[in-house]
Amino acid sequence: MQIYQVKEAKIELIEDFIHKNERLFGKKLTEESYVVEVDGSIEGCFNLEMVDKSTYWLKQLYLNKEHVQKLFVVFESVLVISRKNDIKCVYVHNQSPVVDILLESLQFKRESDVTFKNINSEKTGNWWAYQVS
Repeated sequence: MQIYQVKEAKIELIEDFIHKNERLFGKKLTEESYVVEVDGSIEGCFNLEMVDKSTYWLKQLYLNKEHVQKLFVVFESVLVISRKNDIKCVYVHNQSPVVDILLESLQFKRESDVTFKNINSEKTGNWWAYQVS
């Protein structure tokens, strides 16, 4: 499994992934998005959207159902990427109780009130924060 930015991916792999998942993503992948490649095929993606200079929001995390068991490794990779890019805090919004357990096991802390400039706070689910060290 490899995780890297879309701008480093082969065009045909991106096009194949978007085609297979068109209803989910359309054209929401940007050069700053990351892809998850497994055995020569893109099987997932995520965006780290800047909130401010040192705070990012992990959004649109997706893995094809055949690779959902790799979710823990993907979250750990997000934290490694954050450390390398001097990100101090990563927020995640989640609506799945199973992923809540995973986030808690990775030492994310549940947040009760999250508001970002120009980002509407979701009404359902939970917000989580990880202080990157």
